[in-house]
Amino acid sequence: MDLRITCVTKGDSQLAHERITAVGGADEKGVPWRFSAAEAIDGIMIGRWRMYAYIGGHSYWVIVAISALGERYLKTDHDPEQPINLLSLRGCPPVAAAG
Repeated sequence: MDLRITCVTKGDSQLAHERITAVGGADEKGVPWRFSAAEAIDGIMIGRWRMYAYIGGHSYWVIVAISALGERYLKTDHDPEQPINLLSLRGCPPVAAAG
């Protein structure tokens, strides 16, 4: 299944593997979804999802990269080491508390 990432939750670190902590979007029916970076990485690696982002009029595949420290993280196939394209997306809204 292809999922379009439309928002990210950003971490405070400048390390590539800690810059994005979660990604989100909506499925083809408009139902919102959100995954931690670790969940998205696992889903991409096992082939559950292909994720992409539409930025500046262009569509880019989201890939799992390995940082200089050996940590897995998300970036687009057009990014250098830092996930510049994903970081340009809006922040994900806060998750409503279950009640």
